[in-house]
Amino acid sequence: MTSSVAAKSAVALGTVGAIGGGAALSKPYLFPSTPTLKSEIEKDGWTPLSSSHNTEITEVLSVYKTKTPTQFSSLTGNEGDAASKLLIECKKLYERTIDDSGKEESLKKLKRWCVVPQTAKARLAHLKITPLSTEAPASNGNESQEWVTKAKSYEKDQKDKFSSFTITGSNDNDKAKSLRGHCTSKLEVKSTDESFDDTLNKLKLWCSK
Repeated sequence: MTSSVAAKSAVALGTVGAIGGGAALSKPYLFPSTPTLKSEIEKDGWTPLSSSHNTEITEVLSVYKTKTPTQFSSLTGNEGDAASKLLIECKKLYERTIDDSGKEESLKKLKRWCVVPQTAKARLAHLKITPLSTEAPASNGNESQEWVTKAKSYEKDQKDKFSSFTITGSNDNDKAKSLRGHCTSKLEVKSTDESFDDTLNKLKLWCSK
C-alpha cells in the first residue's frame, strides 16, 4: 500500500470513528431514559423517605402495621429492621418508570407509605388552594359570611359530602360554626390515612375559597 493510499484510509477511518463517537455521545439526548416514579412523586411536591427520616419512618410504620392485609408482602411493620425493609420496598417502586402498567397503584402506595407524611392543609398549600379561615370569630361570635354560605350549600347538596358528618345548629351562624369545626379537624388528616384523597377533595369543595 502506497503512503498516499494509507493516509487516505487513515482519514476515512478517523472520520467514521468520529461519526460513531458522536452518535454514541448524542444517544442519551436522542433517546433519553424514561422518567421514574420517583421523579413523578418529587414533581408532585412530595419528599421521598430516606434513611435520614427516622421520625417520619416511625410515623409511617406506626400506621402501616395496623393495616390488614399489609401493602408489601415482605413487610409487616413489626420487624426489628422494619425501617430498612420499608425503604427497600419503596426503592423498588420508585425505580419503576412512568410507563409501567401498574403506575397508578404504585403511585398510590408511594404517596401513602414512601414519602414524608403531609397534612391535608399542607397539601392544599402546595396546590395553591386557600382554606377558609378556621379561626374562631371575634367577640360578637358571628361566623364569616363565607362560612355561612358554605354551610347553606352543604345542607342543600345531596352528594360529595363528608362521610359521617351532618351539620348541626338551629340557625345559620351555628350551622356555619359546625362546618368550620369539622373542616378544622379534617385539615389535619395525614397522607398515611386511607381517606386522605377523599378528604382532600371534600376540603377543596366545602372548606376552601
